Amino acid sequence: MLAPKVYSIWPEHQEALELFIRCVTQWRSGANGVMGLDYGVVLQMASLYQITEDLPRVMEDLQIMELHARDLINKAAAKEAK
Repeated sequence: MLAPKVYSIWPEHQEALELFIRCVTQWRSGANGVMGLDYGVVLQMASLYQITEDLPRVMEDLQIMELHARDLINKAAAKEAK
């Protein structure tokens, strides 16, 4: 059995990662697969968890994670469909 990978998170990315994890079930999808996170919910979650100090930076970081996650999700789904 493989040991799980351990990652270090830079402090300036902690809020974005936590928000991303809290929104893990909030993906919008369509006929072509996952499109992206539902930003209405993302912003509600940011408010709920009081992520307000530098929300624009947090959202930029979250969007980078979202784009990479979306691509990985859609590639995995395409591979599974074959």
